[in-house]
Amino acid sequence: MPDGWEVLAAPKFAQGFQWVQKENGHVALWIRHPRTGQALACVSKSHDAAMSKEMRMVQLDTTRGLVTTSTTHVHLLHAGAGLAQWRGGNSIGYLRSEEILSWVAEHEVTDVGGENGLDPERIASLDPGAILSSPAYDLDTRGWPLIPIPEYLEPHPLGRTEWMVPLAWMAGDSASGQTNFNKVAKAYEDLMATAVSERPRKRLLTGSVADGVWHAPGHDSFVAQWIRDAGGEYGLQATNDHENVALSLEEVLMHASAVDAWVVVTFDPDTFGVDDLLAQDPRHAALMDAAGEVWACNTAKCDYFGEVVVHPEWVLADVQALVEGAEESPHGLFSRLPLGQATATP
Repeated sequence: MPDGWEVLAAPKFAQGFQWVQKENGHVALWIRHPRTGQALACVSKSHDAAMSKEMRMVQLDTTRGLVTTSTTHVHLLHAGAGLAQWRGGNSIGYLRSEEILSWVAEHEVTDVGGENGLDPERIASLDPGAILSSPAYDLDTRGWPLIPIPEYLEPHPLGRTEWMVPLAWMAGDSASGQTNFNKVAKAYEDLMATAVSERPRKRLLTGSVADGVWHAPGHDSFVAQWIRDAGGEYGLQATNDHENVALSLEEVLMHASAVDAWVVVTFDPDTFGVDDLLAQDPRHAALMDAAGEVWACNTAKCDYFGEVVVHPEWVLADVQALVEGAEESPHGLFSRLPLGQATATP
C-alpha cells in the first residue's frame, strides 16, 4: 500500500478489497489480487483525490452510472443495492433472471458488447462513471474508468459474494450492500453448521474438459472451500494464482482413483447424460469407473455465473446433500448420471 494510506476496514471473507484512508481523512476502496495481494486499483469518489504513481487510481463519478462486463457483476449489483445506477453491459444476452431482464427492457439498459468485448461508440455515448471489468483486461484501454473486479479469484464462496458490498458502495448505498450480504452469510454459516462430521469425509473431484485438457478449480479455490464447508474433502491438491488448474486427463485419472465422486461442470442447452460425457472424450469411461459416482452441473440449466454467485448457500446445500449420499440435490444444481446407461438427465 502506498505511503500515507492505512487500512480503515477489512471485509470478513473477501481477500480482494479493503477500505483505506489517507492521512487527510479521504476514504477509498483498495482493490488487490485475492491470492497474491498485488495492488490492482484504488477507487475514489473524491474529485480532488491525489493521484499515485504507486497504484492505479480511478475516480468514480457516481452521477454517471455504471457499466458491467459480466452477468456476475449485474447480480452482485442487484443483490447489493439494486440496479438504479446500471447503465449498460456487454453480457446482457446471457442474463436469465426475469426480474433483471424486465429491468433491462423497462429502463433501456444499453448493450455495449462489441467485437473485442466493448463497443467504443456505445461506451462514449453512455459516458459511464465506471466500467466494472476483469483484472485480466487492459485497464488502460482508451483512458476508460475501468475498475478491476477479481471476485472469481476469491478463495471462499462468501468472499466472492461479499463483493456486493463494494459494488453497492459504487452505486451509492454500501449500507444496503452490507445488510444484504450479512443475510446471505448467516444462511451459509447456519447451513454449514449442520454438516455431518462424524463419518469419513467424502472425497470429491470436479472440473471440465476442453480440447483434451482438464480444467479444475485449485485446492485453494472457492469451489474447494464449498466442498470442505459441506463436510467433504476436495480431491485435488494442485493450485495456482489463477481461476483453474490445467491437467492432462492422465493426471486426472490418477486423482480419480482416490475419490468417491466426480462432479463435471458443463454446458448443454438440451440435456446432459453419459453419452454426452463420453462424446467429450472416450477416456471419460475410465474416469467414471475410477470415481464410481458422477454428477453433472449443467450451467445451461442453472444460472451458475449469475444468480448462484449471490446465493452460495444454494451450492452448499446441494454439495452437502451429495456428500451425505443423497440421490438428488435440493436446489437441482447437480444431477447424478446413471452410470451404465445412456440416459440423459437435465
